[in-house]
Amino acid sequence: MMLVDYTNAALERNGETEEEFWDKRPVLGHVRDFARARMCGPWSTLGVVLARAVASVPPDVRLPATVGGPMSLNLFFALVGPSGAGKGASESAACDAVEFVDYLGRPIEVPVLPLGSGEGISRTFRPAGTADDAGNHIDRALFSVPEIDTLSSLLGRQGSTLEGELRKLYSGEALGFTNAQKATRSVVPAHSYRAALTVGVQPLRAEALFAGADGGTTQRFVWLDVRDPDAPDITPAAPAPLEVRAPAWKPCALEIPEVARHTIRRNRIAQLRGEDVDPLNGHALLCRLKVAAALMILEGRSVVNEQDWALAGEVMVFSNQTRTATQQALNERITQAHRARGIAVVARDEAEGETRRGKAREAVSKLLRGKHGPELSASEIRRKVNMMHRNFLEDAFEDLTDSGAIVGIEVPGGTRYKLTEPC
Repeated sequence: MMLVDYTNAALERNGETEEEFWDKRPVLGHVRDFARARMCGPWSTLGVVLARAVASVPPDVRLPATVGGPMSLNLFFALVGPSGAGKGASESAACDAVEFVDYLGRPIEVPVLPLGSGEGISRTFRPAGTADDAGNHIDRALFSVPEIDTLSSLLGRQGSTLEGELRKLYSGEALGFTNAQKATRSVVPAHSYRAALTVGVQPLRAEALFAGADGGTTQRFVWLDVRDPDAPDITPAAPAPLEVRAPAWKPCALEIPEVARHTIRRNRIAQLRGEDVDPLNGHALLCRLKVAAALMILEGRSVVNEQDWALAGEVMVFSNQTRTATQQALNERITQAHRARGIAVVARDEAEGETRRGKAREAVSKLLRGKHGPELSASEIRRKVNMMHRNFLEDAFEDLTDSGAIVGIEVPGGTRYKLTEPC
C-alpha cells in the first residue's frame, strides 16, 4: 500500500517541489546525495542526521522561554515505511554522511542505545544509587528503536511508565522516580541531559503511537518516509563525508527569529481562547522550532535564523503528510479488520440460525409422525415441541410446506398442519 503519493504534483507547495528543498543548502544536498549513493531514503536519512545533530549539543543549550519555561532541544523521529524498507540503512548512511566534531575538531561521541522501560531511561543517564551530589553518568544519548512492535510491547506492559517518561524526555523535564530506597532511586534533574529518539514505524502497525495522541505522544514525533520514489536508475557515487564543527557552546537560551516567536505566541493565544485547534498539531510549532535548531546545528551555527525556521516548516509539511497517510492506512486496516470480523459474525450467526432452523424442522416432522400426528394445529405443535425450537417454528412450517412435506390447512382460529405422506 502506498503511504504517500510522492509525485511532484502532490508535493508542490507555493510553486516548489521536493527537489528544490534539497537544493536550498549544500548540507541538505549532501544528505540527499549520500542517501541515494547508499540507496536509502533522503528524508529518513535526514531525520537521523538531525537526531544526531541535536544529540551532539550539551544539555544546557536550550530554546528560549517563549511559552512557559525554556525548552529542551530533544527531538523524536518516526521513520515510516514497510518492513525491510531501510530504517537501519538510513541510520548507517546518516552516521557516515556527517561527522560532528567539537570546536577543537574532536569527534563528538554519542552512545546509541536501545529503549527499555520508563525507569530504564532515567538510569541511562543516572544509574540507581548514584550519590545525590554526583553528576549524571552520561549527559547525552541517542535512543534507537528499529521496530515499532518493540515500542508497542514496551508501552503495553502492565504498569508501564514508558509513555509518560518519553513525554518528559522530549521536554527535558526531570526523569525517574523517588523511591524510598536510596539504592534504587534514580532521579535525573531537568535539562541535565540531551536525548534524541528514532523509531522505525511500519504504517499498519503504528497503532501504539496514535493511541497516545490524547496525551501528546503522537505530536512529539517528526514523521519521515524511508522510501525514495525519485531514486535514480544508476546509483551515484557517494560524496565524501561532511564534517560539521560545533561552536564553543556555553549554557544559553538560543536566539530565535521574531517570526518564529510571533507564530508560536499567536497559536498559543488561540489555544488559551479555546479556539478550534487540531489536537494532533498541539506540538507542531515546538517540533518545527526544534527542527529549525537542528538545521542550525547542522551548519555549525549557534543562532536560529529565518531560513532555518522556513526550512523547518517544509520538513513539517512532509511530516504532516507522512503522519496523515500513516493514520489513513492504519484506519483503513482497522476498518477492514472490523468489516471482516463483522462478516464472520454474520456468517456464524447465519450458520447457527440455519442449524437451529433445521432442528425445528426435524422436531415438527417427528411430532407429526408420532402418536399425536399426522395432523396438529400450529398452537398444539408449539406447546408440544421443546422450548428451544419455538423461535424457529414459523421458519420450519414455511420450509416444510415449500418442500411439500406438509400442507397447511386454514381453519377457524388458525392453521393446522398435516403430513403429506403419513406413516
